[in-house]
Amino acid sequence: MDKSIRRNKICVIGQPRCDFAFSSTRTSFIAYGFEESSLEMTILKKLLESEGIQPIEAGGCLTPGQSAFCAKICSKIITSQFCIVLLNNDKKNKQEIPNANVNMEYGLMLGFNKYVIPFQRAEQKLPFNVAGLDTLKYTNTDLEKKASNAIIEAIRATVQEDVPTDTNDQQLQMFLLGRNMLFAYLDTEGEQNIYKLGEPVGFTLLHDFTGDQYIFFGKFTTLRPELVIWRLQKFNEILNGRRSILPSRVTSGITTLELAQLAEQLFKTLRILIVVTSKDDKSQVEAGLVNQSIDYPVEVLCINDVLAEIQSVTP
Repeated sequence: MDKSIRRNKICVIGQPRCDFAFSSTRTSFIAYGFEESSLEMTILKKLLESEGIQPIEAGGCLTPGQSAFCAKICSKIITSQFCIVLLNNDKKNKQEIPNANVNMEYGLMLGFNKYVIPFQRAEQKLPFNVAGLDTLKYTNTDLEKKASNAIIEAIRATVQEDVPTDTNDQQLQMFLLGRNMLFAYLDTEGEQNIYKLGEPVGFTLLHDFTGDQYIFFGKFTTLRPELVIWRLQKFNEILNGRRSILPSRVTSGITTLELAQLAEQLFKTLRILIVVTSKDDKSQVEAGLVNQSIDYPVEVLCINDVLAEIQSVTP
């Protein structure tokens, strides 16, 4: 299975491109008939949560002011690591009828090329249009065992590499150490003020081993390339705005000439490092920056670049 990150660019119901990233969350969307599957849902939720996967169901989502189909179903299927579908028939007037909503959601999963675990009770029959697809038949006594094995295999098959986000993550620390960088402790007023320059547009603050050069680091793997460029433009405006008032602050006595000179040196040497999702996003951001007036060095990496560097410095 392809483990690279991709985004949904075409909305299936004709809305503007949603840009949700496929398999971008540690969740599993479960399609099921609300009235017929209480025991199954109890077992599946327990198994998923024990493996660190959050179970998602359309009935459990509240989305005021949003398209219910998009927010409760489609986007959840797209972003799920993998999906589960319970193809149990509804019982009406002593007849078994396939659940239309469940089968529609199953069709979306297949259309999006998701990894899907389909289940159905052993005594029931599949609708003709999915009868040829592998489906796990189960009874109340063997469901937990079959589901546990299937979920473990689904996690193994769909695990997706991502750039670490936690500053305590050893992988991220290894990446930064390989570049002679450390996270700023922000234990001084000066560093706090520097950090606040980038905070509104999503940057955190790094410095080199000497502590004299600062690097603004942005992990923008959930943003479209045009939004990344917009953030860089705004950040450039913020930096230049603060830089432009240094002389007047000295003149008015708000700061000293020595502090203003230190600040100017910081602006001259600071760098910007950002991480985007894919090589294609990286190329689009770099191409977009050619036509922008960004006054500070910007380096763009994709997730694969970061992982390659981590591997290169790992003993």
